[in-house]
Amino acid sequence: MKIKLTVLDFSIITTLLSYAASATVTPICLLAMAAELNFNLSASGGIEGMRSILIFASLFSGGFLASRVGKVRSLAGGLFGLSAGYAVYAAAPSYAAVLGASVLIGASCGILEGLINPLVQDLHSEDSGRYLNITNAAWSAGVLSTVLIAGELLTFGISWRLIMGFLSFFSLAAALFLTAVRKKEPRTQGLPPAKVIRLYIDCIRSKRFWVFCFMMLLAGGAEGAFTFWSASYIQIHFASLPRMGGIGTACFAAGMLTMRLISGVFVPQHKLRKMIFLSAAAGFVIAALIPFIHSQTLFFPALFASGVAIACFWPSIQSYAVYKIPHLDSTSAFILMSCAGIPGFGLIPFSMGIIGDMAGLEKSFLLIPPIFAVLAFTVIIEKSR
Repeated sequence: MKIKLTVLDFSIITTLLSYAASATVTPICLLAMAAELNFNLSASGGIEGMRSILIFASLFSGGFLASRVGKVRSLAGGLFGLSAGYAVYAAAPSYAAVLGASVLIGASCGILEGLINPLVQDLHSEDSGRYLNITNAAWSAGVLSTVLIAGELLTFGISWRLIMGFLSFFSLAAALFLTAVRKKEPRTQGLPPAKVIRLYIDCIRSKRFWVFCFMMLLAGGAEGAFTFWSASYIQIHFASLPRMGGIGTACFAAGMLTMRLISGVFVPQHKLRKMIFLSAAAGFVIAALIPFIHSQTLFFPALFASGVAIACFWPSIQSYAVYKIPHLDSTSAFILMSCAGIPGFGLIPFSMGIIGDMAGLEKSFLLIPPIFAVLAFTVIIEKSR
């Protein structure tokens, strides 16, 4: 089937670029921020933990907002909030203010996380797996561009505050673009809050749905671990400049971008489960080798391979779940699965920060291989059901 992207798809891509920056600009700026504001690795992991907690807390509101004002207007509101959060970040005088900015950014990102993929599902319900992988490649592109540009700017002595200020402006522009094309949104019937709650309950009552939620928790943990800590690991372990940390994280993002585009073009809906399993198995092997790589030259290809392994998890697990449990409301299912994935994305990096303070950041990467192993085993269990 030929891929056909609409103007609304392109506005979704712009939204994902802004959203992705919120997950990666902190890691790449982390050491500069910590030096200026005087906080340690555990506190650094706490920034991502706070962002993830607020994303989780605000995710549930997505269904109610979408039912009341529509998905596109809700997403635009999330982008306006994200722009404000970046602005607070840029002016933060202390670690407490950084946490406050994380609260605002996290609450805004919860709306984005909850409604971007359901909107893609509405636009392309006949073959959502391919379109979800293609549009979610924009997330990887956002990670790639953020870490490369920010890493280069930091290396040349540009303040991390100016980087946050630019992202505030970009998010505002993305919000205006989304607002301008809101009339292209597919018409859906508004639902009363009680009906939205019942749709959530229908998902929660499905035992098979919980298997997919557990898979999302593991997938989020694996992706969050590499996204948040790769840049700092390179700078600490290899005594490198911020530029190299940015390039390393960019290698990971490039792997995700490449594989998501390939998946979107070549992998049909009924092959998603096999792709998830093979990716988890490959990820286990790659992640098990990473802590023992002591050459920066070899570390970068390993990060690219890790990105290839992780790429399909988030969009494909969501799409495969609504494909295998078609009686569930797709918007509610996507939101609740994101509620499972986001804690993994935040708690695993937070745990790695604690391990890093206690035993060194190298040891903390040993936490990742078991995540891939359990995910592969869970895919087998799901198939048996």
